[in-house]
Amino acid sequence: EQFNPEFTELNTIGYVPVLVDGDVVVSDSFAILMYLEEKYPEHPLLPSNLHKRAINYQAANIASSSIQPLQNLAVLKYIEEKVSADEKLSWVTYHITKGFLALEKLLKDHAERYATGDEVLLADLFLAPQIHGAIKRFNIDMVQFPLLSWLNDAYVELLPFQDAMPEKQPDAPPSVVS
Repeated sequence: EQFNPEFTELNTIGYVPVLVDGDVVVSDSFAILMYLEEKYPEHPLLPSNLHKRAINYQAANIASSSIQPLQNLAVLKYIEEKVSADEKLSWVTYHITKGFLALEKLLKDHAERYATGDEVLLADLFLAPQIHGAIKRFNIDMVQFPLLSWLNDAYVELLPFQDAMPEKQPDAPPSVVS
C-alpha cells in the first residue's frame, strides 16, 4: 500500500508510517512520536533526567536511523534487483548485528525494567519493534544480545506492545498474520 498514489499523497517519499490526526499529517516514526509527546504531555515519552533523556535519544536513533532504514522494503527490493536475492539476508544481518551490538553497549549501565528505567519510554518504543522484527522477519539469533533479549521478554508481557504487533493490525498482509 505504501507505493500506491493515495499513500504518496500523504507521504511523498512513500515510506511508512504516517499519522493522520485531523488536519495534521505526520510521517516518520520519530516525528510521529515527538508529535504525540507534545500533544499528550500527561504521558511523557522522555524522562526529566537529562542524561537518561540523551540515552533515550541515542537508542531511538540507533534503531530508527542506523538499523531500520537499511532493512526496509525499498532497500531490500533494491538489493535483490541490483545485487542478488541471496545478498539481502547477509545485508540485513550485518546491519542489525552492528546496531544491536551498539545498543547492548549503550544500554548496559542504564537498563532496569526497560531500556532506561522502570517506565516505558521513547527508547523502548523503537527497540520493541526492531527486536521483534529481527527475530520474526530475519531470524536473528539473539544469543549474542542478552540485554536486548531480556528487554524483548519484558516488552512481550505488555498488553499495549502485544496489541501493536504487526500480525494484530487490521491491515496486516496474510504473510504477516500466518
